[in-house]
Formats: sequence, C-alpha cells, structure tokens
Amino acid sequence: MVRFLLSILIFFPLVAVSPGQAGDLRMANRHGAYSVEIAINRNPPIVGDNRIDIAITDANGRRVSDAHVLVNYYMPPMPRMAPMNYTTPATLKKDAYQAVMHLIMDGPWIIALKITRGGQRSTVKFHINAR
Repeated sequence: MVRFLLSILIFFPLVAVSPGQAGDLRMANRHGAYSVEIAINRNPPIVGDNRIDIAITDANGRRVSDAHVLVNYYMPPMPRMAPMNYTTPATLKKDAYQAVMHLIMDGPWIIALKITRGGQRSTVKFHINAR
C-alpha cells in the first residue's frame, strides 16, 4: 500500500505539469503600482506567431484601460549571435491588451511589457522558453 501511494505521489506531479497539456501559458508579475497577468495562446510558446493577452490592474485592483502598452520581446544576448529584439504595440480589446509576438527561434525569451500611463512608465518582465 505504501509503495502504491508513493508511486502515485511521484507520478501525479509529472502528469500535472506535463508540457504537452493544452491551454494557455499563464503568468503573473507585479511592478510598482501594477499587477500584470499574461496569457500566451500556446503552452509552451512556439517558433512562429503567439498571441499574448495582457491584463493590468492598478494598486486598487481596478483594470487599467487607459495605458499605452508596448510588448518588447528579446532573447538574452548570446556570443556570436545577432541580437534578437522586437517591439510591437498592444491594443486594447474589451478590458485587456492584446498583441502577437513572432518568435523566430526556440530557446529562452524575455518579455518586457512597457506600460505608459499618466506620463509614467513601468516595465514588467516575464521569462518564457519557446519550442
């Protein structure tokens, strides 16, 4: 019985976080007065087009819909490789922002969301790994 329970405890986490699961890749981060949640329509993100949905809330928990949001996505610098650094504006759709990132190769990427509101700029970063 103990051996059976141990095998379930070991196997279940592997199934729960299997990279083949369908659904969005969801992440959250906070910077200054903003809480930001992102959802990428592929999990894991792929080489090619990936839609990113961005929900921003202020310090009072209200959705932000009056900001200018730029999605800057880039690969960390690597020796003997050309820089890969791209920026695309996010557009407001209902109460969230949306953009499409075109990832040109697999590996680690950094998403830096540049939020400008009321003359002040905040940057919130996320780390992803494209396949």
